[in-house]
Amino acid sequence: MRRKFGLGIFALLGSILTPSLLLAQILEPTNMGPVINSAARDAEPTFTADGQTMYFNCFDRDGRIGGDICVAHRRGDSWTEPEIVSALSTDEYVEVEPLLSPDGKQLYIMSTRPGGHGGPDIWVSELVNGAWSAPKNLDAPINSPDADHCLYFSGENWEFAYWTSTRPGGFGGNDIWMSEKIDGVWQQAVNLGPNVNTAASEHHSLPSADGQSLYVTTTRAGGFGGEDIYVTSRTNDGGWTTLTNLGESVNSDRHDRCPAFSPDFKTFFFDSERSGGFGNKDLWYLPYASIEHIR
Repeated sequence: MRRKFGLGIFALLGSILTPSLLLAQILEPTNMGPVINSAARDAEPTFTADGQTMYFNCFDRDGRIGGDICVAHRRGDSWTEPEIVSALSTDEYVEVEPLLSPDGKQLYIMSTRPGGHGGPDIWVSELVNGAWSAPKNLDAPINSPDADHCLYFSGENWEFAYWTSTRPGGFGGNDIWMSEKIDGVWQQAVNLGPNVNTAASEHHSLPSADGQSLYVTTTRAGGFGGEDIYVTSRTNDGGWTTLTNLGESVNSDRHDRCPAFSPDFKTFFFDSERSGGFGNKDLWYLPYASIEHIR
C-alpha cells in the first residue's frame, strides 16, 4: 500500500469535491500523517463542530507512558503538534475514547481512575470558562461494576446512548448495549441482541447521521484479520440486522477499529495497524460516500 499523508483533510474531503469525484480520486484509506500519528497508539478522534479542533486518544506522548487525551488544532491545511489535555489525563490511570458533544461543552472519556463503579467507567468533563473541569462519573445505568466504555449518542437531543459493556446478560465479553433518555432519565440498559452481539468482542458502536445504522468493531470470525469494522441497521420492528463487514476498502489483515465521523458526516475516520503507517495504531480516513451504501 502507498503511504499517503492527510494534512488538509477537510479541505480535500469537504464540499469542494462531489462524492463521485471523491470516489474517483481516493480508492484507499489515507493516513493522517506524522504530526498526528506517532510510533505509539493514536486512535479514536472526535471533533468540534467546525472541524478545527480534534481530540483523540494518544499514547506515550511528551515522555509519558500510557493512554492520555490529546488535542490538536487545524492551521490552514495542517494540524498543530498534539498536546496532552492535562485536566483529563493522569499519570497513574488510562484515559481513552474521547467524545465531544456537538456544542463542544462536554467531553466524555473512558478512565480507569478510582471513584467509579468497579471496572473502567465512562466519565464526563464540562468546559467552564475555557477550561475542562475534573471529570465526573456518569453512574448507572451507563456504568456498572464491569467494564463500560466506547460511548456514543444519537438522536436530536442525544437521547439514545450506545456503549460497550462486559456486564452480565450479554453474549460474550464486550457487547453493545443501549439506553434511552425519557423525561430526563436514562432507562435500564438493553443488550442489542444476537444479531449484533456474539461470543466474540463487539465494541465501539458509532451511529450514522440519522441514527439508523451503527458501525461496530468486532473480532468475530470471517473478517479480513484481527478486528474489523462492520455495520448493522435498524429493522422496521426496532431490532437490528446481522452485522455486515465493510469490506477491504476499510478492513485489512491487521486491526481496523473504532470509527468516527467528521462533523459534516462526509469523512469516515478509523484507527488501523495496517502497513504504511507510523507505528502501533494510526488514524486513517476515507470518504464516507465510498462505504455508505453497505448495509
